[in-house]
Amino acid sequence: MTVTTAPLSRPADATLSVTKAARLLGVHPNTIRAWSDQGRLRYYRINPRGDRRYRLSDLQRFLAAAETSPEQSVAIAPRRLPPRRPAAAPPARLPGANLDPGALLVRLAELAPRPDDVESTLTGTVDAIQRSLPVSAAVVLEHRPEGFVVRAAAGSGPLADRPATFGSLAQATRSGRPVVASQSTTPGWLPIVAGTDWEIVAPIAASDVPWGCLVVAGVEAEPGENLVGTVAVAASLAGSAIRGARLSDTLEGQARRSDALRRVASDLGSRLKLDSILDALVDHALVMFGADRAAVFRIRPGGPVEAAASRGLSDRYLAAVRDFPTPSIGGEAVAQRRPVWAIAYARDPRGQALRAAVVQEGFDSICCAPLYDDDELLGLLTVYHDRPHPWAEDEIATLDALARHAAMAIRTAEDYTRMASWAAQLQSIQALGTRLARLADVGEIGHAIATELRQLIDYHNVRVYRIDGEALVPVAMQGQVGEYVDETPEQLRSRVGEGITGWVALHKVAQNLPDAAADPRTQTIPGTEDDLDESMLLAPMLYEDEVLGVVVLSKLGLHQFRDDDLRLLEIYASFAAQAMANADATERLRAQSAALERQLSGQRALLQITESILTTLDPQAVLEQVAERLAELVRYDTIAIEVVDRTTGLLMPLSARGVDAAAFMEPWAPGETGLATWVVEHNEPVLVADERLDARVNHGSDGPIAASLICLPLRGREGATGVLSLERLGETDRFGDDEFELVKLFAAQVSIALQNAERHTAVEIRARTDALTGLLNHGTFTEWLARSAASGEPFSLVMIDLDDFKGVNDAFGHQAGDRVLETVARAIIGAGRETDRVFRYGGDEFALILPGSEGVAARAVAERVQAAIEPIGEPGGPWAADGIGVSASIGVASFPDDGRTPADVLLAADRACFVAKRSGRGQIATAAEGLAIAGEFSLKQPTPVDPPSIEPAPAVEEVVTRKRGKRPFRAA
Repeated sequence: MTVTTAPLSRPADATLSVTKAARLLGVHPNTIRAWSDQGRLRYYRINPRGDRRYRLSDLQRFLAAAETSPEQSVAIAPRRLPPRRPAAAPPARLPGANLDPGALLVRLAELAPRPDDVESTLTGTVDAIQRSLPVSAAVVLEHRPEGFVVRAAAGSGPLADRPATFGSLAQATRSGRPVVASQSTTPGWLPIVAGTDWEIVAPIAASDVPWGCLVVAGVEAEPGENLVGTVAVAASLAGSAIRGARLSDTLEGQARRSDALRRVASDLGSRLKLDSILDALVDHALVMFGADRAAVFRIRPGGPVEAAASRGLSDRYLAAVRDFPTPSIGGEAVAQRRPVWAIAYARDPRGQALRAAVVQEGFDSICCAPLYDDDELLGLLTVYHDRPHPWAEDEIATLDALARHAAMAIRTAEDYTRMASWAAQLQSIQALGTRLARLADVGEIGHAIATELRQLIDYHNVRVYRIDGEALVPVAMQGQVGEYVDETPEQLRSRVGEGITGWVALHKVAQNLPDAAADPRTQTIPGTEDDLDESMLLAPMLYEDEVLGVVVLSKLGLHQFRDDDLRLLEIYASFAAQAMANADATERLRAQSAALERQLSGQRALLQITESILTTLDPQAVLEQVAERLAELVRYDTIAIEVVDRTTGLLMPLSARGVDAAAFMEPWAPGETGLATWVVEHNEPVLVADERLDARVNHGSDGPIAASLICLPLRGREGATGVLSLERLGETDRFGDDEFELVKLFAAQVSIALQNAERHTAVEIRARTDALTGLLNHGTFTEWLARSAASGEPFSLVMIDLDDFKGVNDAFGHQAGDRVLETVARAIIGAGRETDRVFRYGGDEFALILPGSEGVAARAVAERVQAAIEPIGEPGGPWAADGIGVSASIGVASFPDDGRTPADVLLAADRACFVAKRSGRGQIATAAEGLAIAGEFSLKQPTPVDPPSIEPAPAVEEVVTRKRGKRPFRAA
């Protein structure tokens, strides 16, 4: 049969099924199976059922051999090689006779240049020996673990494989030298080739370990030494060919594995699904290394070993390796970070922990390659052979490279999966964050966190804390299992810096606790188990680097959360913080809106109140309205107004109403300080939330009380002129900032109203008083005289005219005269009574209206006035050194006795004064005495009043008030 090769489009290491291999070679599938059983065709089992696959390169080599040796196609059809011709020895030659070894060796040397086709070399070798030597048969057997397997034969009948301990074969293999055995010389001899009388068995050395044996058999005469030597040389040449074939196979295998590794790496790198990568990795490992079984194990820190993909391994064995026992070949590979292999693993000391499982599984050899990504262990690629399989260095290198490529592909797939998962989770987080952003209440946000976070992370318990000052207050909690359902806010409440939650709030660092009970920062909640196996995740809710709260997740068991879970919680916590900040801002806006509404309402009321206050020009009335109208704006328990005395600098209480009015009306002692004096000194308003905590507040005899206080300056042109104080009693109902601002506005309006009233009073006083003396002027005198007469009540009028005052002006000047007039005015005031009114009637003329006085009483006042004036000019007086004498003529008249009209009373008093002046200096006359000249006297006009040439004196009202011991309203 002649077989021709067809062009191959598949890779050299592609594998074909039995049917496809038979179709390629042009034979029946049973023939392929028979050649496989004979060892002519290499094949690979791909599953426990024994299904076979054939490499395309092996089939191509088989086809090439068939083309160069057509006879071989006939010889390989049976299970064992049949003889090419009858087994009888050549009749003309005897063993060793006419031997021509040179011709044989030349022929054998001609076969050596084909080391890549060991099948043709072996077949040609036995054929040349059988044809060239006086032998009946030549056979080549390969030494394999299972025994000696026939590889080529010539001139023999059916042959059988032999066990590894078979007589001459085992002896030659052990000794490394040819062995001659025969029926006559070897007791119990069993021939390898049936029907022969002797055999020469020469070992074939293809490496340090004998590859097999060359057997030459004959009949009748015994072989000679030349024949034995020739057979040994032939075996050596066969060994050289086999070594060359092995080297060729090694180089071809390296190239094939390199190409296969490139394609496998490309295949693995093109996949993004982890399961697909792991399945493909196992399949590629089976084909690349001719393995019977393979698996990829994933190794998690602190967790069991999991078979992520496997072929040919039972569940029983996979369960046995879950605990990753030590010692083990896998553990050694992980420790050394390189592939490690073993033959007869069931007897290997490194596999003793798994010996029973290995024996039951039935494999012999194992090789483990760790899958490392930098310093991170991703898993373990393990390859198994059911028969002994020594791993060559190039195979180890290939497996190591495959493991590195696989690790990169696994990491890429994990990163892709993680990124895809993160993208989906981020979308979910964004959706959850959007829902959180719609909420405007902290409690609602906390509840939403507790219920919706489960979409991202699996947990048994969630707690949401808000920071209130230094306290961590739980605003939401939800327990899914019994260990958590009974928690209460009181149990969970803590402080910043206390426990693991307080630690996270203080340091702003998220935490993943695989064993919460073992962490020294954690604190056991009262009433719960101390050593509960619990995992925790904690993330701070950070907004603009400020911690608003903490989210805490708990789950029963150890190592329940991953770092990815922590990253998700951190991201979600940032959304929650934004929602919390928005809720806080919304609440502040609501509060501000309400405050602004209150302020607006208060300011509207303030405008109405201010209008009535500003239109009041009486200072005392202003004070009354302040106390009444301020109560409409702000609730208070006590209100007080104090002013600064400009002469003493002390605060003087003017008015106070309410619970503590008596305390506020107590006068200030010289040097005494308090909140009111501080406000005047600094000209600043003060809000005291708690009087007990402010050292500036003076307390009553009962000691500090629970009250809040507002103290504001009443401002004038030159600073604070007084203080407005409001007090509210109670622990909780205290003055707020809104009320403080409103009262400050009110105080400003009060200051303006008081200034207006003061200015109006000052203008009114200037219009009614004399600029020099401060006494009431002539116009005011006329009003008071008419008012007194209109009342119908008795009164007296005293007219005073200075004697020879013109001489003072002429001699000493108007300034001296003005000072004399001012001195006289003060003397008259001092001589009068509190109810009397003093007027400057003319230039050197004065008048007194004495309400309720008649006759004798009026005369007595006139005498006191005269007695007060006389000392001014006497020796020792203020003007004696200048030679100025001062005296006055005084006239007295009474209503209604001396006149029933203002004009009649004035005329009667003026006549009496004239009579007194005509009588001499310093005299007093009555209206009765003036009647003597009534017929010749008419009312004279007062002397004109010149503008003052010196600084004016205080108004008479202020002087009188001081004399009476009363405090004026304004003294700044």
